[in-house]
Amino acid sequence: MSRKNQLQSTCEGIYRDKGSKFIAYLYPITAEEAVGPLLEQLHKSHPSARHWCYAWRLGENGERYRSNDDGEPSGSAGRPILAAIDSAGLSNVLAVVVRYFGGTLLGVRGLIDAYGGAVLDALSTAAIQPMPHLRGLQLHCSYQAMAAMQSLMNEFGLKPQHAGYKAEAVLFQFEADESLIEPFKRRAIALYGVNVV
Repeated sequence: MSRKNQLQSTCEGIYRDKGSKFIAYLYPITAEEAVGPLLEQLHKSHPSARHWCYAWRLGENGERYRSNDDGEPSGSAGRPILAAIDSAGLSNVLAVVVRYFGGTLLGVRGLIDAYGGAVLDALSTAAIQPMPHLRGLQLHCSYQAMAAMQSLMNEFGLKPQHAGYKAEAVLFQFEADESLIEPFKRRAIALYGVNVV
């Protein structure tokens, strides 16, 4: 499966057709629990809008997803929003499109173009980066090497999730992006002779 991308920050886009306005909001998220509060916030920000349609995708490989048409004809809003997210290879993202009705029906094809188009407009200015592929690591070092190893971990942007202290050694457990593991191991072994597994 190809490596997914993620948003660096929230972004917005807009699409207009026959008086209707479609405003897209894209949010980086890491859990489904973030969706409800963000939707509630948009309902409060746009109380006179007609629809708040959305789609989200989560997981390192984008394996979890959902879309919602919020009263629009089935498949005319949520799925085009999800398709636009997927066109950028995104995961850990929520896209919400707020619709203000302009008085003219657009038909299913027009809605598909509008909902997807609003998200594509937001993506045109989005800051996107590859998602990290994290792997768990353990590092064993002596107490004498501990400060140097902490400095090396900081240099690589690694933050221990757990540290264990024994009589003769310190054990650090952390997650690291796969692209950093081999360079980090080489430096740790070459400089300090420590064991990284």
